[in-house]
Amino acid sequence: MSLFIQRIFLLALLTSLPFSASAGQKPVELFAIDYPPYTIVNGQSQVSGIDVDIVTAAFASVGVEVAFNTAPWVRIKKNLEHGYVAGYTSCARRPEREAYILFSDKVSEANQVAVMAVDTDDHKLTNLADLRHYKVTSIDGWAIQKELESKAIEHVKAPDMDSAIRSVIFRDIDVLYNGELTTRYRAQQLGLQDKIKTKRFADKASSSFYLCLSKLYPGNPELLEQFNAGLKRIKESGEFDAIYDKYL
Repeated sequence: MSLFIQRIFLLALLTSLPFSASAGQKPVELFAIDYPPYTIVNGQSQVSGIDVDIVTAAFASVGVEVAFNTAPWVRIKKNLEHGYVAGYTSCARRPEREAYILFSDKVSEANQVAVMAVDTDDHKLTNLADLRHYKVTSIDGWAIQKELESKAIEHVKAPDMDSAIRSVIFRDIDVLYNGELTTRYRAQQLGLQDKIKTKRFADKASSSFYLCLSKLYPGNPELLEQFNAGLKRIKESGEFDAIYDKYL
């Protein structure tokens, strides 16, 4: 083999290597905030959760190493806008984010549901507006609590999820309006999973979550392609479903 052909072969080999395989390449740093079970940040700022595991596995399947960190959402958002960090998981797709975010294929989804004690009569509960027939609570300051305010649905504000879950089991609250997986996961941790049930609304579509990469961060268009390829791969292999089963 001539020296010229050897060089061409070596160049082709190097350009075909995964993103993280370059010499001295550090893991891609991604950020998350606490939103169990999708993203879970413990007291030592260690990050785990369904979406974290999915993103890690998808990248690993194409040879890309990632590391997760956490910070306040306001800081993460600003860093994404300016391209100071690679990305964030997981976030919803909103028009105002299109200017600075590259959105991956869908990573997960959330459903906002009625959470009730198992013996609560829910036959009048079909659409979101039907919450007016019930005594409702939602967690103060969360987007879904603001949704109830915008729709003028009377409700009691709960200070946190634990008290909200307990209020429908042990107190006079009929319905907690909250995310389905988030509530079920926390109820499981509290040992109350068998005391609640959930009901979806006919007029409420699920919300999709994505890996969000900064448009200004170097190499992110290529990184997005790699992630989407890896996500497809773990869905086909069954690893995607196995991750969900681990948390539920």
